[in-house]
Amino acid sequence: MTETTSCIDKIASAVRKCDVRSITCVPGYPVTELAELLITEADAKWCINEKVALEIALGASASGIRSMAIVKHVGMNLLSDPLITASTHRIGAGVVIIAGDDPMAVASQNEQDSRYWGLIAEVPVLDPNPINLHDAIFEAYRISEIVSTPVIVRATDHVLRSGYVGRGKAQTLNLPEPFDRAIWEYSMHGRHQLFHRDTYPLIEDMSERSRLNQYHEGGRSGGGQVCIISSGYSSMIVTSIMRRKGIEMPHISLSFVSPLPVKRITEFTCDRRVLVVEETEPVIEGQLGTGTYKILGRRSGHLPYGGLTEDDILFAIENMDKNEIVLDTTPETLKNRGYSLDICDDCPFIPVYEAVRAVKKSSGMKLMIAGDMGCSIRTAPTGVVDVAYALGGAIGVASGMPAKSVAIIGDFGLVHSGLQALIDAEFNQRDVLVIVLANRVSAMTGGQKVPDPERIIRACCSDVAVIDETAGGQTIEQLLRERLSAKGVSVIVALGACRKDPGVL
Repeated sequence: MTETTSCIDKIASAVRKCDVRSITCVPGYPVTELAELLITEADAKWCINEKVALEIALGASASGIRSMAIVKHVGMNLLSDPLITASTHRIGAGVVIIAGDDPMAVASQNEQDSRYWGLIAEVPVLDPNPINLHDAIFEAYRISEIVSTPVIVRATDHVLRSGYVGRGKAQTLNLPEPFDRAIWEYSMHGRHQLFHRDTYPLIEDMSERSRLNQYHEGGRSGGGQVCIISSGYSSMIVTSIMRRKGIEMPHISLSFVSPLPVKRITEFTCDRRVLVVEETEPVIEGQLGTGTYKILGRRSGHLPYGGLTEDDILFAIENMDKNEIVLDTTPETLKNRGYSLDICDDCPFIPVYEAVRAVKKSSGMKLMIAGDMGCSIRTAPTGVVDVAYALGGAIGVASGMPAKSVAIIGDFGLVHSGLQALIDAEFNQRDVLVIVLANRVSAMTGGQKVPDPERIIRACCSDVAVIDETAGGQTIEQLLRERLSAKGVSVIVALGACRKDPGVL
């Protein structure tokens, strides 16, 4: 396990003090390290996907046990179904979701902003910085148990990797309670009415009064007509820049970001030019579209979309006198980033990829290959994988292609969320060839163990072939051609051991 950072230790400390007894995790940057620590120290468990992780947390909550689900930002998409219902259904003991966001997409397929889930699910969202991170965990459980909804705590990679942390305040929580079945007296529509009559106004009031939000009047630079609003780790950068450069102006540092404390912000920013500094999307900026203040940020061109650097923020502060700015929007390439998507030289599945490439070339490049969010996407620059949208999505995507096409999916992607598409393909007799790369680990997230999918696959499909690392390229290529010429669903399970897995070294 990699060495933990101070902020990760702070979360673990808060989890222990909050008496969180059910912790479920799904591996992925930037939360893997936190999950590994809690697996060691707090009996946390890996789950095959985020929906299951939250459902387990909700079950523990209903029984009066505080729970936590730890996922990366794209995992929020998968758990959104139970999350959105939980807000009006109500919960028992506190439920906290740690959403690990990845500004700059360091190790992710997008730069998704988890704060939007607060607007969609109407649940509280905290966006703490390293100084108040420990207290934010306590506050999340306190809020969750008062308003009876899950609370999202957004933790970006910058926050989790930060070694600069504040001292947590001594706090206590009331004893948690189990689920109150009185909600079953109401219809689904009635629950929504009840939520907006009683619960959401309470959440709004807690945001307006939250001590996690800091309002610094500061000096009077610019004649007192300028102000900065920031949230999360961006607040740390803003504070550092202002201190180093001797800039004195009002600064609102937000950590309770959804619902937004609009009344306090409006009072504080009245008639001022306001620069909104946030990662990665204009979530706060978009909610401040009305008022007597002038909003500066991404939409005015002062800041670029996505993750922010210190230079980005300093540039925006220095140009607050301008209403609009045209930034250089040249998209970053893999070469500019210094990234390479090459397959590892000792990958056991290289013969499979080479066989797929040969069959694709002989088809005149008409054969379409759907990849998955695993190692297979590293073959895209060399022309093997054509598209890859989401973890577990390869089989569904290939099923939608007009001719029999190929889905390349890892065993982790298959058990995560790909099985449903396999069952659908078999049930509807779709024409698809599925290649399952079975190395029994989640290779791109740290080598977490994966259930053996072979028996599950055989239970779903009748046409299943298994090959191992002894199979030669010609044998694999012939097998591919045979299965592509057959109607319906065909599955090839390729067994191999990832050389990065400590268990095989």
